Amino acid sequence: MNIDGTPVAEDAGNAVCTSGATVGSTQSGDCGKAPTGAVEELAGLALRGDNPYIEDWKSMGGKVIGYTCSYMPEELLHAQPCKILPVRMGAVGCSGTEDADIYLHKYICSFTRCLLQLGIEGEFEFLDGMVITDACDQMRRTYEYWRDEVGMDFLTMLSVPHSIEGEHRFAWYLEEVRRMGESIAEKYGSYPSSQRLRESIAVYNRYRKLMLELYTLRSCAHPKLSGSEAMRIARAGFNMPKELFNEKLEQAISELSSRPALDDCRARIMIGGSYLDDTFLIDIIESTGALVVSDTLCSGRKYVDSMVDEEGDPMEALADRYFKHIACPRMMGQFASRLDFTRRIAEEASVDGIIFHRLPFCDNHAVENTMEGRELEKLGFATLNLESEYVATDEGRIKTRVQAFLEKIGK
Repeated sequence: MNIDGTPVAEDAGNAVCTSGATVGSTQSGDCGKAPTGAVEELAGLALRGDNPYIEDWKSMGGKVIGYTCSYMPEELLHAQPCKILPVRMGAVGCSGTEDADIYLHKYICSFTRCLLQLGIEGEFEFLDGMVITDACDQMRRTYEYWRDEVGMDFLTMLSVPHSIEGEHRFAWYLEEVRRMGESIAEKYGSYPSSQRLRESIAVYNRYRKLMLELYTLRSCAHPKLSGSEAMRIARAGFNMPKELFNEKLEQAISELSSRPALDDCRARIMIGGSYLDDTFLIDIIESTGALVVSDTLCSGRKYVDSMVDEEGDPMEALADRYFKHIACPRMMGQFASRLDFTRRIAEEASVDGIIFHRLPFCDNHAVENTMEGRELEKLGFATLNLESEYVATDEGRIKTRVQAFLEKIGK
């Protein structure tokens, strides 16, 4: 299948290359080699400009627009007639924030600073545009720096109310989503039709259903993959065309289903908290012999847990799903539903403990993690609160705390 989802000719069992990379590989320049398995490919997919799927998309004239938050409806970009690939922006691989620190103080969240650092360094030159949300004040403050210091060709802000209660707030969000779509259409071409939106919604609903199948393979009594593999596979889904990812993920699920189970883990752990797309925390946890069997991350289970209604007006259905999906701690009045979600996922995964992670100066998660931890302890769940920078520099301290936690719960 070609990079835009159309069939591609094959020769001797190998997919024909379009930009120097065999479809199914993670490295450029390896034409002629047999594709790796889907699990290996997705888990090892290169990031940003080195990603062969992004390279091929660009070579075929497609646009790539980055976004920073799960309140941004991907389908609205995917449905654009001008062929837009939405990419959720991450900062894996950032080693320091010397340049970003000139513009953002050290008491600004390190994920935000790492993103800006990579932008200044040119790591996001492959992007044609970017959508920033005001998910938190720290992310909102970076808008001007991305505009002035990085120099995005297209940059817009998606404003999200701080509560889902009341029809006026939904109307506000719906208008913001429409405005964003119109600004993209003004820049790159025509506005997507209702039919194109419905087709995109169907593609993304399939993506969510397949991701939930992957979660089942993690959280079942006999897990088939590690938490680190699962996060890397999920990250691949943010960095390649959804039609192709769906196809690869379906293959990966088949491969994983036939694997021997990971039954010798020391403890079953769930993680939650601040935005996380780097596997460093999971790698540390799993280095102790524990297994991360689920999560409540906005880049993980929260993002795929609910579907878009495929009936009725597609724009309103799209906005309704994104506005009312499992809420971020920024949303007022939703603590009880978030707590119930965490409890439900923990029970489904039969976890021995829950580890909440937060980035320094992330006030929303600092409060939320503490509140959830206290309530979950009352319900019989063991919890641990951890804090670390986005760029991990204190592996020893974190591992010591995880080991102590496991010993505390008798594991």
